[in-house]
Amino acid sequence: MSVTKKIPVAEMVKGIESLKPYREGSFILNEQHFYQNSTLENWSKKEAHPVTLRHLANFGKKITNEKLLASANFVRTELTTRLSLKIRELQCLPYEITSNYHISQVYQSYYHCFDAFRKVEKIESLEDNKGFCEFLENMLSDHYIVLPHLMMGALEVSVLQNMSPEDLDKFMSSMLRSRISRRVIMDQHVCMSKTFEDSKKLQNLDDDQVKPPDYVGEAFQYCSAHEHLNKSYKSIITFLQSIYPNVEMPELKIIGDDFKFQFMTNHLIYIFTEILRNALKRTIEQYIKLQDPINIGVKSDKPPPVCVYIVNTKYEMTFKFSDQGGGIPFEKMDKVWSFSKTPEVAKLHLNNFYALPNLDLPERLPITSHQYFKNRNEMEILKPSELPGVLANIGEMERSRSEKDNSTLSSLASRPFEYTLGISMPMCKVYTDYWNGTLDMATIDGYGCDVFLRLKKLGGTNDKLQLDKA
Repeated sequence: MSVTKKIPVAEMVKGIESLKPYREGSFILNEQHFYQNSTLENWSKKEAHPVTLRHLANFGKKITNEKLLASANFVRTELTTRLSLKIRELQCLPYEITSNYHISQVYQSYYHCFDAFRKVEKIESLEDNKGFCEFLENMLSDHYIVLPHLMMGALEVSVLQNMSPEDLDKFMSSMLRSRISRRVIMDQHVCMSKTFEDSKKLQNLDDDQVKPPDYVGEAFQYCSAHEHLNKSYKSIITFLQSIYPNVEMPELKIIGDDFKFQFMTNHLIYIFTEILRNALKRTIEQYIKLQDPINIGVKSDKPPPVCVYIVNTKYEMTFKFSDQGGGIPFEKMDKVWSFSKTPEVAKLHLNNFYALPNLDLPERLPITSHQYFKNRNEMEILKPSELPGVLANIGEMERSRSEKDNSTLSSLASRPFEYTLGISMPMCKVYTDYWNGTLDMATIDGYGCDVFLRLKKLGGTNDKLQLDKA
């Protein structure tokens, strides 16, 4: 005979409170959100303007007051439209996806960002533009935390199997590509404004400063193939030496002449670093395995090198990363490029994510914890607080920086090797695809892998509409 347990009314009330459709304290997801949606619908009826890097570069070929203000107002309206379209896309997802804590955080961040952008008045002076650039920089900084939430949301969706692998990959690719587009558009305007302001201080505005034919914008730097490969290698090796102090490190052999090309430095560093991290770690582990007495074969004094073959042509660059790290079993190859994992593997990666040193997720998104304008008429900007530890490092890779600034490279390379997240190669593929490149892998199980990275040169006359992803 079963015994019915009586529950105090006070406890039942607490339980009912937890069943509310909105979380307590949210500025976005509350009882008024349905009515706020009418504003979003008006914006989401508009279409985003397809843009290439060449289009943006034309603004900066010869910067004038008029061009700068036109660029500012384009960013102001275009970003509002793009954010509204992405929010509508999120609203159309199944409830079990949008109710996920991390996806909900992404949604709230986007909506708050949309609400802030739509309230920005027309930029009519250089002083207005200065305040607008500070506003954009705050936006870029506040959105660092969105990427970690997006990653963890994808892993939790995999654990619960709320989406098919194909749909999850499509969703993540769409979210990341649109994120890159928005950030490039904002970054390009901020960099162009700083260049204009600096040249004005130096009284160079009257000079005919002609940009080179391959100029694609201030947010893109000239990158040296050899230099960036070596920087990535040295940082990774320094960290690997602390893990394997008794093992001689594999060499990096670069075969092919050096060349320079324009690219968003942090995207390039991220791609190079992740590919080399995997290759070097596999090579060392395979070397240690082959030195085991139970393995019959020729022993080696040191691990084999990781070779990078580079070829430069008029329209593209090709990098082939070759290692002897034991390869990947054929049946696992389809998972290399996918964000979707089995529930067991997703749980492992999710635990690793939370175990990352200095991971400190704030209870409230930075973007929702302050208003950007204290006084809209005076355009006073409230600065956002710094994000802690690894959150800033993960988001930081999307900012454009000078080649002298290696903070992003250091933070990526120092990510603990024991905490695999299962997203490095899928992320690399999205970033590569975004810039009209390709990333492929060939493997021989028991021997090693060849990773083929092909990057199109940016700003050519055959530019695809990279920035058309709303």
